[in-house]
Amino acid sequence: MTEPRRFTQQEMLQLAGSAVAKVDLLGSRGTTLCTMDEIEAMASVIVLAGVLPGQPTDPQRQARFVENEKEQS
Repeated sequence: MTEPRRFTQQEMLQLAGSAVAKVDLLGSRGTTLCTMDEIEAMASVIVLAGVLPGQPTDPQRQARFVENEKEQS
């Protein structure tokens, strides 16, 4: 089995831009029109931009995710 092909930087930016445009133009309906590639690219751009504190797997962040899930239940 081969490794999945990663995006080039240009592909990632184009896909992320496409996703943002859909959401910006159509709001919540736009979110349902985003492809998995667009969502993955958008998440990658967010992470690479450094706007998230730490990593989702950091132990100090895990408690926050568990609390958020409890609140939503």
